[in-house]
Amino acid sequence: MADDRYFALLVGGPRWDDPYTIILTRDAKAQTFSRLDVRRDLRDVRVVPRADDVGEPSYVTLSLNGDIYVISPKGAEHSVIPGTQAESDDAPEILFTSILPVEGQWLVAGGEGFLKLGKDKSWQDVSPSLPTEYPYKVPDWTILGTNQNGDIFIVGTQAANARHFNLYPGHPLYQKDMPDEERFELKKKLYAEMDSYPRLKTLFTGRPGAWKQQALPDRIARSLPAYSYVADVESRGNGANYVIGSDGLVMKGNPQAGFTDISSIADREKNFKDGVCWRNELILATGTELFRFDGHFAKPFAPKVKMRSAPFVLQPSAIFVQNDKLYVFDSGLRYYTFDDQGWNQYDIPKELSQRPFKGGGDKGSP
Repeated sequence: MADDRYFALLVGGPRWDDPYTIILTRDAKAQTFSRLDVRRDLRDVRVVPRADDVGEPSYVTLSLNGDIYVISPKGAEHSVIPGTQAESDDAPEILFTSILPVEGQWLVAGGEGFLKLGKDKSWQDVSPSLPTEYPYKVPDWTILGTNQNGDIFIVGTQAANARHFNLYPGHPLYQKDMPDEERFELKKKLYAEMDSYPRLKTLFTGRPGAWKQQALPDRIARSLPAYSYVADVESRGNGANYVIGSDGLVMKGNPQAGFTDISSIADREKNFKDGVCWRNELILATGTELFRFDGHFAKPFAPKVKMRSAPFVLQPSAIFVQNDKLYVFDSGLRYYTFDDQGWNQYDIPKELSQRPFKGGGDKGSP
């Protein structure tokens, strides 16, 4: 969301074998939507910084395979990250997660240790040093965002490398003439061993080339089962930053002094996906609820409106604050605003999400 007038949405399809995404851009003052369809699975969209925040904004978005689209008032530009499957089907499979504009370039994060800064054909690796010990893979990187001082927050996730636990020719335990039952039992044992290794998460803050590792609670840093995550960073004008995530994670601090977990044990079952500082409060969102965080506990906070369209439950996908007004975007193609006058619901026309094609053709072109 650029400001209280302009925002962009990604509307995706459910089929992994026929990817497509609809990019909707909104001008609230003109009460218009613009639509661009791409035959790619887009994973992140960010506002490109404007001089003095004046004029219609541009947006940058990233595909799962390495396409970059810039949507501006002049139209859409498409480029690909060199050496990715967006450029060639023969390239190694790297699944991308996030993109961030950084001083006229793009910071892009993905799997297989990919964290690079660049644009067009010129890219450089800017990943922090993070040891890869047996039996782990190199980290998958994710960009959380920035604080008001411009510090970037990134997370590296390391899972056990399945190659060490697959019974293949060349594996130390592989025997060519092994009976089928014995082979089956050995495979089960290896998979169980792989599942016994926690998934590692490491938080870094700073800028490309100058990263600082930050401590995470052990339930996040070394999680079993492996689903835990760090989701977002938000900051207030007083210099306080909040890092939020699954298992009720709310950390407060700053990159210089470090962060302290201020969440309660009672909130451990809540998996926060987004957060925003609104007035003197921290508003948190899971996939199905909103909460007000009082500094220790998360208390339910729901729109008091009659939902005019299905689904008839709240499904927050993103939350923002603009001009002292809270914006809650919902997966049900609608959004809500909240201010001193109460809640209001705005529906996005259903026809804007209807797909006019069924795949095929040049998948990289808008």
